[in-house]
Amino acid sequence: MSGCCGNPGVGKGDDVSGLPVPDYAVFNPGEVRLYGRPASKSIIPVIGDDDLAAAIKKIIEENAELKENFKNLEEGSKSVIDVTKKTEQWKNKYYFEKFFNQYIMLTAFNGAYFNVLHVDVNILSCGADPKYIKSIGVIYGYAFEGHCYKLPKPQIMYLPEEPKKILGGDCGCDCGFAPELGYAVWQIDKRKRVIALDIRSDDLQTLILDENMPGNRSPQAYAQSMSMAPQRSRE
Repeated sequence: MSGCCGNPGVGKGDDVSGLPVPDYAVFNPGEVRLYGRPASKSIIPVIGDDDLAAAIKKIIEENAELKENFKNLEEGSKSVIDVTKKTEQWKNKYYFEKFFNQYIMLTAFNGAYFNVLHVDVNILSCGADPKYIKSIGVIYGYAFEGHCYKLPKPQIMYLPEEPKKILGGDCGCDCGFAPELGYAVWQIDKRKRVIALDIRSDDLQTLILDENMPGNRSPQAYAQSMSMAPQRSRE
């Protein structure tokens, strides 16, 4: 994996151009460098006071009972804004600290509401920082002890470090991964815990029926191994 032509583009160079550069000042014998596409960062949208006030006024004006209760639309909308803000601040503080810092969340939107599954990945049981997970990336390869390796298929990972910009040097890439193709690098000690997701997409026939036919099954689960183990008492 010596040439940059060996890896396809996964994003735009602009997506990683603003990342900080890696820290190569200190040698870490246990460092693993992961190469992949970082997830984009999104800021939670906030509705401005003017837009919120206009929306509240519209609702009040269209409802006779509400309009009677809110004689002064200006003061009424301001009161609702204050209450809404305080409620949302409490909800966001509780929601983000309680769930986002302890679990990963899988969601599906059906057009009317979100279906949310909180997955406990047991990160905090090791005494880790509540904000231990710092970023998400689709990992395509890695480097360890001065050698480069490529994963057989991309792996989605929740990682305890922020991505860094790849310094390509004269060849323009690092381990064959170039920033112009959307790649970034993570510097992580091999003893750090990460979360890897195994995501597959296919029809039900392939993923369930065919895969569980004799000869095609994945490595046995614990319950299968126990049911097939010899039932011998300990001596």
